[in-house]
Amino acid sequence: MYTFTGVSASPGIVMGPVEQIDHGTAGLHRIVCDPFRERALYDVAVVLAKDELRRLSQRAKGPDADILLFQIALLEDESFTNEIGDYIAAGAGGAAAVERAEQIFAGRLNNVDDEYIRERSVDVCDVCRRVVDILDGRPRRRLHLKRPSILVADRFFPSDLFSLDRRMILGLASNQDSTVSHAAIMARSMGLPAVVQLGDGVAALAAGHLAILDASVGDTGTFIVQPSGTHMAEADCKIAQSRLHGRTPDPVAALPCLTKDGTAFRLLTATNATSDPEEPLTQGAAGIGLLRTESVLLDDLPEETQFSTLREKLQNSDGAMVAVRTCDTNADDNSPWTAEMAKRLHGHRLFFPQIKALLRAAPYGDLRVLFPMIAGVEDWESCMREVEVCRTQLRNAGVEMQSPPFGCIVDMPSAALLAGELIDHGVQMLAIDIEDLTRYTMGLVQDSDEAVNRVDNPAVQRLVKEVVEQARARGVEVYLCGITVASIARIPVYLHLGIRAFSVEPAALLPLKKLLMAEDLRKE
Repeated sequence: MYTFTGVSASPGIVMGPVEQIDHGTAGLHRIVCDPFRERALYDVAVVLAKDELRRLSQRAKGPDADILLFQIALLEDESFTNEIGDYIAAGAGGAAAVERAEQIFAGRLNNVDDEYIRERSVDVCDVCRRVVDILDGRPRRRLHLKRPSILVADRFFPSDLFSLDRRMILGLASNQDSTVSHAAIMARSMGLPAVVQLGDGVAALAAGHLAILDASVGDTGTFIVQPSGTHMAEADCKIAQSRLHGRTPDPVAALPCLTKDGTAFRLLTATNATSDPEEPLTQGAAGIGLLRTESVLLDDLPEETQFSTLREKLQNSDGAMVAVRTCDTNADDNSPWTAEMAKRLHGHRLFFPQIKALLRAAPYGDLRVLFPMIAGVEDWESCMREVEVCRTQLRNAGVEMQSPPFGCIVDMPSAALLAGELIDHGVQMLAIDIEDLTRYTMGLVQDSDEAVNRVDNPAVQRLVKEVVEQARARGVEVYLCGITVASIARIPVYLHLGIRAFSVEPAALLPLKKLLMAEDLRKE
């Protein structure tokens, strides 16, 4: 029996056979031809890879489809293609040139502060591996599951999961992935248990054996390979209890959001711009407190597409709040497309098509707009000047629009300390991203997992208290966002500091609600 400990990325417990997704070793028995032939072979491989990705995207939807479209866009990216072409011209083989470009472009993403963007490096690795496999003549036949199994991998690529029958996946276990990786996000959306960061070699050791994947308690998950009879009996009991619980709707979902002493609070959900516009608010959420829009940057979506998506999202929200976090080149620094985007933006901070789409969509519901990475009043006023440019362009074109409330994400200590000044200069609402604020406050910019464990640090609490007091004195709404399953146990302290609204990822809504309902503010 072998027991490994990792980080719980999606709750639950399962037991079953283990199947490994092995990305193998590329580069064996390569023969490098002359540069002209290598470039021709590369061009053909790209055509084949794009064709495979398009076929996969036809069966995918929402964020999955967006990832595949991003991979196609990367293969068409001029800087990516030139990097490979230059290396081939210098005498390298096509496959080696792609591998080199993979290291460069994935490396740039890995150096970005935002963990969500950093995790997108796996998309670069995924598409590059597809092209390399074609050039090396390696089969791209994906794993065929003959029975429900626990999937293990050193690191999951998005395409690993797209082609599988998801009814045959019991859970996911990964050596390296994080809680914001595509595999973790997919596991949570599908209700599958997942444990990540198990350590090197675990996936290979577990392949072909029976295992128990347990992410049912707390932030820590366990992966037991070749379990003993005692462990199997305990797992069977836990699984039976979880299934019984799953058949019975949780009564807490229908209860009002009140603490033990009767203090009201609100729960908001967090989602992505590419999620299904018709998807209802889950488990009694009062609105969307954080609608992320990375896809606007990744896919360069035109204004009309953004407007249609936002309008549909607002029309299906039944009047509930929808707060959109805008794209911001300052927030996405060092991404491989930054130079091209900066050139096209001509020095602007915001994406004008997105702002114009937001102004056009505002009449259709309770839309709020939040700017990230606002260090102070100068940043705020810069954004608002660009909003005014967009207003003027729409007004001159005779396009119907409306100005929604504009606010900012408090993700840096400077924004927290200057909350009062920001409000005095026009900020109409504040959303405190508790994870990002912790990362920047505690010097954990590159370590999101450790930041999750310290979101209740006294220094962070003091900053949040400052924001609450400044906002309350000026009658401005403030709430907490960036809350994940891994951090909910540390969130109730902010109820006592005056926070009354919390934006949470869907999987954490009910667990956080139960924690907050158990609090008693009369004891203060």
